[in-house]
Amino acid sequence: MRILEDARDRPDLFVWYGTAPNLDLQSWQRRRGLKLPCDLLLLWERTGGGDIFETETLIGPAPDPEWADSFDDVNEWYRKSGLPHGFAIFHIGRCLSAIRLSDGKYTILEENSNRILREYETLDEWYEHELRDEYADAYGLSGGTIETDDET
Repeated sequence: MRILEDARDRPDLFVWYGTAPNLDLQSWQRRRGLKLPCDLLLLWERTGGGDIFETETLIGPAPDPEWADSFDDVNEWYRKSGLPHGFAIFHIGRCLSAIRLSDGKYTILEENSNRILREYETLDEWYEHELRDEYADAYGLSGGTIETDDET
């Protein structure tokens, strides 16, 4: 996973929340009626979500530590602000990123209208095009972009 490779190479840019002890992500999803992509669940298992590149927040499944954004709270706030059912916010920052629950695609939503601006098949593809392309040069991240078959 490219985001974890970057975190290993530049740990100063990634402040992970940490994994929640005894959190079973499968039952956590079931209780919320969610079916999230496996790569997002894997990232959460390893990191718990966190703050990256100083301005970006990957929402995590557990509200710990106290200063972390809670998945439930963030999604409730966006629902009250008009986010349609069928989407789950997982990232806030330079753009608003959500999982479309019907097919597990990573989407970028226009904040005021919730119109889908872009969509991606995988977390790597989303990370590469939405965050890494924006910050790689500024933060001196090594390596080129990930090649994908789909030109989203």
